[in-house]
Amino acid sequence: MPTSLFVEHHDQGLAFYLNGDLQFDTTDEALYHEYLVVPAMALAVQRFPKTDLRVLICGGGDGLAARDVLRFPQVHQIDLVDYSPEVIHLGETTFQPFNQNSLANDRLTVHVQDAFDFVAACPTAAYHVILCDFTYPTCAEETRVYSQEWFAHLQRILQPAGLINTNGVSPENRTLGFWCLYQTLFAASLFPRPMQLAIPSFRQHGYGNWGFFLASSTSIHQSEMAAISLPAGLQTLTPEQLRQSFVFTATIAELRHQVLIHTLDAPQLFYYLLNPGTTSDPSSTLALSVDFLDLEETGTAQMGHNLLDLETTARLWLEQIYALEGEATDRPDLSHLLPIQHRYHSPRMTQEWLTYLRQLLAEIDPAKLLASLLDRSSELPPKVVQNLRQLAEHLRSGTVDRWATVNPELVMLLSLSLLMANLVTPDAVFAKGYSSSSYYNDGYSGSGGSDMKGLGFALTAAGGFWLFSLLQDNDGRN
Repeated sequence: MPTSLFVEHHDQGLAFYLNGDLQFDTTDEALYHEYLVVPAMALAVQRFPKTDLRVLICGGGDGLAARDVLRFPQVHQIDLVDYSPEVIHLGETTFQPFNQNSLANDRLTVHVQDAFDFVAACPTAAYHVILCDFTYPTCAEETRVYSQEWFAHLQRILQPAGLINTNGVSPENRTLGFWCLYQTLFAASLFPRPMQLAIPSFRQHGYGNWGFFLASSTSIHQSEMAAISLPAGLQTLTPEQLRQSFVFTATIAELRHQVLIHTLDAPQLFYYLLNPGTTSDPSSTLALSVDFLDLEETGTAQMGHNLLDLETTARLWLEQIYALEGEATDRPDLSHLLPIQHRYHSPRMTQEWLTYLRQLLAEIDPAKLLASLLDRSSELPPKVVQNLRQLAEHLRSGTVDRWATVNPELVMLLSLSLLMANLVTPDAVFAKGYSSSSYYNDGYSGSGGSDMKGLGFALTAAGGFWLFSLLQDNDGRN
C-alpha cells in the first residue's frame, strides 16, 4: 500500500508518523526501544557468555533499536531488514542525532527487503537474538509478520536458547489481539513472556498501554530475569520496572484462553484488531494481578476459520441461530455477529446500520410478504417454512406487533446480502451515486444513480440467493 511519512518538529525534538499513526516521539522513544531491545540482549549475553552475538532487527529502519543493540560489546553482527528505503533514509539523516548514527556502524548491514522473504531465505540457527519492530497493521496483508508461519521461521533461524522480542499491540485497547499473538507464539513452538508498559506519547494518541513478547524456544525463568545485568547509560529502564512489566491485571490476563491463533490462511489478528470487544467477567474471583514470569503454561488456542470471510460469517450466524432454538433468548445479538471489515468502520456504524434495517422492516407489510413466501413453500427449506408458518399464525392471532420478533434468519439474509453487496460496490447498494444536495455532488448524474440502484438490487439479489443456498446446506445438516 502507499506509504505516507510525516515528521513533526517540536521544542523537545520530533515525532514521526507513518500513514497517520505515531511511530515514536523523541521525548519518550527511549522507553519503547529500551524495553524492546535490552531484555532480550541482556538475557542473550547471560545465556551465551563469551560468544560473538549475531542479531537480526526486522523493521527498525529509524535506527533507534540498533542504537540500543550496539550498547552491548558482545554484538558482532547486526542485520537490519526494512522494506522502506524512505524510512532508512530518515534514519541516516533526520533521525541521526537520536540514533547516534547507528546505521553507519561497521557491525550493521542494512537490507532493503521484505522481512518475511528475508527470513524465509535465512539459514537455520543464524541468530542469537531477533528483534521485531513493526508498525501497527492496517490491513490483513500487513499481519503476515505476526502469523504462526512467520514465528515458525524465526524459531528455525534462531540459535537454540536464543531470544526473540517482538512488539505487539495494546493489551489494554486490543486485548484479544494481544493474546492472539501470545497463543500464536506458542503455536510456533516458542515460549512467550508478555510485557506491557505505558508510553506517554502513545497514551496521548489513545493507543493505551503498549505490549511486547519476550520469547525463546526454551522457557524464560524468573531467576534468569532477576540475574541479568543492564548496560550503563539507559534513560528509563530499571530492574524493578522490567520486573513489573510482566505483571497484568487478572481481567486482562484471563482472556488469553479465549482467542484463536493467527495464520496466513486465517488472519485472526486482523479480525481482533477491527473487532476489539472483550468478554471478561467482571465478577471473576481471580487474583488481582498475574505475574507471567511465575507462570509455566503451554498454548491453549486453536486454529479457526477466517472470521472476516463472508461465507464463514453466514455459517456462524446459522449455527448460533439454530443453537439458540427453544431457548428464552431466541435471537442472537446481530451487532456482535456482523464483524467490522475495514479499519475505518466501527461497531457504532454497524449498530446504526442495523437500526436502519429495522426501520426498513417496519415499512414492510409482513402478512403479505409471508403469504407470498408461503405460496412458494416448496422452494424453501422445511425449517424455514415451519418458522414462517409460526410467524404467520402469530400475526393472525395478534401476538406479534409487526416485526418486533421477526425470524432471525430473515434478518440474517437481508443483513448479509446487503453487506456482501456493499463490500463489492458500496455506492451501488446504497445508491450513493446521486445526490440532490446543493453543496455536495460526487460527480455522478441522476441517471447514473438509477443505474447504480439497479446494480445494487442485482447484487443484493445475488447475495440473497447465495445465502439461501447456505441456509439449505445448513438445514440439510440439521
